[in-house]
Amino acid sequence: MKKAIGYLLLFITCSAGAWAQQGAEALVAESAAYLGAFFKDKFDVRVAVVRFENESELGDLAMQKIYQMLVSRLEGEKNILLADLLVGFSSGRGEFNLAQSDKLDFLLDLKLIQNKSRTGLGLTVFSRLQDRVVAVKYFEKALSQGEMELLQTRNFAFSSLGFSKLLEFESKKDLMDIQSIAAADGRLQYFFYYPDEIIIYMANETRLEKHFQFELKWSRPYYPSRHPEGKLLLFRSAQDLLLSAGNNFCPYSQLLVFRAGQWQEAGQVDFVPFRLVTMNQNPYLVGGRYEEGRNFFKNRVYFLPFALPIDGAGAYQKQTCPAMAMDFSTAEGQLQAVHVIDRDYAYRLFTAGFEEMKPLAERKGASLATLDGRWLAMSDHSRVVDQLFFFDIRDGGLRQVYTGKVDGEVQFIAAGNWQETRGFWTGVRQAAPGAGMERLLVQFWGRRDE
Repeated sequence: MKKAIGYLLLFITCSAGAWAQQGAEALVAESAAYLGAFFKDKFDVRVAVVRFENESELGDLAMQKIYQMLVSRLEGEKNILLADLLVGFSSGRGEFNLAQSDKLDFLLDLKLIQNKSRTGLGLTVFSRLQDRVVAVKYFEKALSQGEMELLQTRNFAFSSLGFSKLLEFESKKDLMDIQSIAAADGRLQYFFYYPDEIIIYMANETRLEKHFQFELKWSRPYYPSRHPEGKLLLFRSAQDLLLSAGNNFCPYSQLLVFRAGQWQEAGQVDFVPFRLVTMNQNPYLVGGRYEEGRNFFKNRVYFLPFALPIDGAGAYQKQTCPAMAMDFSTAEGQLQAVHVIDRDYAYRLFTAGFEEMKPLAERKGASLATLDGRWLAMSDHSRVVDQLFFFDIRDGGLRQVYTGKVDGEVQFIAAGNWQETRGFWTGVRQAAPGAGMERLLVQFWGRRDE
């Protein structure tokens, strides 16, 4: 279904203005046809574009459109397993995540070239197994001025198919995190984590209705914090539903288990759990530790073998960097990567083995969260008019696909559900009527086409 939508968008994009897309479409079609014929005698050949340079009059946006058209066509080739490693385009060059290049069979090098009124696409095929160039091809087409302008114009026509704001309401202040999980009857429960309590809601059509709440009691010492921040984790182990709650004002996280119709204490953990991951067929709580009373994490990630009763002393550590925000992408419970915004608000990415992945395009942010090992949401670093950036992180890349404007400052991002839709919750601090007044808005951003 998604691939069909991709072809539909490609068809609409290429047919809008009929003749206006003829040159670029023909250029891409000939390139894709050549590659299809080149690989026709091979089975499940693993291919990716790893370099794309521009020496034409077209800009970065046009490069991205041409790249996307080519990728869409190559994905239709039955014998090609295409890996989309694109991170983004900047200053006439494509940025690609090369960490997985050793898993490829063939690497593609593309170059856009201007020849008077004609635009050419140079194509080089490199065999990684043979360690040599195995094909060089050049295609050239005339692109009219109108087509060049169309290629370089942003197109917002399909924004509703991307991440968009599906829900918004006001919450009381100091909300730190939102998580959801299915109850015994299958209905989703939504857990709102405040410094001293957790409130559980159930959905009633387009509304959330309070279902239950309970207090959290923190033992001293308390660390004074200007803005309380914390993370909530919900997970199941055997027949038990468990919850961990950690923050930046207490040195430990509480672990609770739901039994006999109530939440009971199940121990303490001396870091803030983010995920339950599986390594060597054993479950581990994985997370970080806040600098006492501050809004950033120390330069360690902690792995604690999980079993009840919990033993908080058996965690081992991996080094990253001090982080303003951090999250872990997983697939089927296995750790894939560690996503970090450091103290300079720069985005950094670490492998499951905690090696920093390079090269990465320079990118600033403030908050982030990952969803299902497929999507990454990151906020801009702005106090008045913020932005949300949504990235496709499949195949280990970082490809920006959607952007959303936010009126206010994003305080946190959390992956989750709104009824049947997967997406991201955000807490947004916004100025309110009255001198010095502010309010906290809760938003849910999801994809309408999923």
